[in-house]
Amino acid sequence: QYGGKEVLDWAIPTVLERHSAAPEVLFDVREAEVLVQEKTTSKLLCRYPYPSISCVGRCTDSSNLFAFCVAASPESPDGSTFDCLVFASSAEEECEEIIRRIAAGFKHTEWFV
Repeated sequence: QYGGKEVLDWAIPTVLERHSAAPEVLFDVREAEVLVQEKTTSKLLCRYPYPSISCVGRCTDSSNLFAFCVAASPESPDGSTFDCLVFASSAEEECEEIIRRIAAGFKHTEWFV
């Protein structure tokens, strides 16, 4: 239920244990949002504007895995619940670049929230 960066160290392994057959996706970090598309068909799987993303980071024991948490039910009277989305990049440098770009997106859109 908590969407801070501290959850990533346990949330990433938990997600990986539950979902073994992951599709290949295209990850598009844009100016105001992140898009995830199916690699083979380019079908849009999900779109997350930066204000809906609560944190981004990677697992300390894997250099090419990264994740971000998104508010799953921001309208809930009990407060938001969060989903953790985990991705594998092809290289550590690519992983770091994606995390940097999402962090820059946070900064760029913080005044629009």
